[in-house]
Amino acid sequence: MQELDKRLQAVAALIRPGSRVADIGTDHAYLPVWLVRQGICPSAIASDLNEGPLSTARRTVEAAGLTAAISLRLGDGLASLRPNEVDDIVIAGMGGETIAAILEAAPWVKDAHFHLVLQPMTRAEDLRRWLLHNGFSVETERLIQDGRRFYPVLAARYTGDAAPVDDLPVYAGFFAPEEGRPYREHMAAHLCRRAEGLALAGHIDEAAHLRELAVTLRTL
Repeated sequence: MQELDKRLQAVAALIRPGSRVADIGTDHAYLPVWLVRQGICPSAIASDLNEGPLSTARRTVEAAGLTAAISLRLGDGLASLRPNEVDDIVIAGMGGETIAAILEAAPWVKDAHFHLVLQPMTRAEDLRRWLLHNGFSVETERLIQDGRRFYPVLAARYTGDAAPVDDLPVYAGFFAPEEGRPYREHMAAHLCRRAEGLALAGHIDEAAHLRELAVTLRTL
């Protein structure tokens, strides 16, 4: 059986046992195959936007002998799903802004029944901002570090408690304090670089705000 890398292991760890899972942008379908073979999920949907990756996923599913348990879908985002056939939804390996756009296009995910497991490769702050602004609670966030790359993995659920979004949690994340320290340092350095560019462009107030935010991140 194909073993999962550290990033997908962290995703798998947030899937609820017994849930029907959908893996959006499944690529090789390693995650749904692993979840079903481990007995964590009774069934899974492996969905991808393009036929090429879906063909690869089909070979993985067939080789595992799981064609009866794993449904393969060709579709854009969550359009290939029916809300009553899934419990946990995974969207991993995309930019945070892309994940947010996928969720925005499927208003039915604003239901406390659904457990979202999201893994942004970039711009995680955009995804956190969208979730908080749209009434989702980030229940758990884990950090996977691979060399100099950071991969946040978060679980979210709809509560309806939308509120004005403060910049600090958007950039700091919802990690345990010590676990998130290297990520906060990484984001502080990123904000300082952005502040330099804004200052050069004459956006003095915005640059000052980002510098203050970077200082706060380093003191958490």
